[in-house]
Parts: sequence; C-alpha cells; structure tokens
Amino acid sequence: MAKPDPFAAKLLSVLPAMLMLAGCGASGSDPLPPEPVIELQAVNPSTIVALQDSIVFVLAYTDGDGDLGFPEADSAAVYITDERFPLTERFHLAPLAPEGAAIAITGVLIVVLPRTIMKDPTAASEQAIFSIRVRDRAGNWSNTEQSGALTVLPD
Repeated sequence: MAKPDPFAAKLLSVLPAMLMLAGCGASGSDPLPPEPVIELQAVNPSTIVALQDSIVFVLAYTDGDGDLGFPEADSAAVYITDERFPLTERFHLAPLAPEGAAIAITGVLIVVLPRTIMKDPTAASEQAIFSIRVRDRAGNWSNTEQSGALTVLPD
C-alpha cells in the first residue's frame, strides 16, 4: 500500500478555504479575455517515487466570463499531460462562479496528480515534464504551462 504524501495531505487540508478565496478575486477595471489564462506557480515534490507519490500543481487562473468548471462530474476542465508518453490525465473542476453570471474571476487552483509511472521500468530514474491547460464551458482552451523536469524513481 502506498504511503500518503505529507505535502499533498497538508495542501488538501486547506483546499476548501483556498478555493473559496480564489473565487472572490474578480479583476478591476480592465476587462479580461473570455479565454482562461493560467500560470503554473509551483510543482511539488521535484522527486517522485513511481506509483507511490502524488504531484501537486498550483495554478493561478483568470477567466473573463467566469465559465471555468462544469456542473457535470464527468466533464473534464483540467488536463495534465506527461510529455514522456504523452499521457493525459483529465480532472473535473466544479464551476468557480454561478452558471450564467458572466463575471471575471481570478484565483488559485490546486490539482493533485495521484501518481505517475516509469516509462522504462528498468531505468534507475527518469525525467518527466508535465504540460497543463484548462478548458472552460464555452470550449475555450487556456494557454499551456509546462513544469520543469521532475525526477521519477522506480518503486
């Protein structure tokens, strides 16, 4: 059984409060574009044990019309691609503003990739780079952000 990642556990314990604060950060006088814009602020840890450790991505976002997130649990809004394969993991995101509100929103998202794998199981380690982007309800894609190289160790 995989041991829990203490960093991910700490972040997940404050996630509800951070998401509530994130939705309150509407922009000032300059209108934001309707397409979401993201900025990768942090990725932790930088060394991961395959099939055991979680990877935490911290993303700042803006969206000019507030249509980030989906009410349907089977709709994905966050896409994280492991560029070694490429293999894309999709994540649901609940609406960050009331549907139909058309308000500018800014905030921070914390996305946890629960595990990753080795591409070459015989390797002593691998370098993995992840690309992240989000999609809003109108089908607009954000820019793509890319992590630095993370070290993946065999389990």
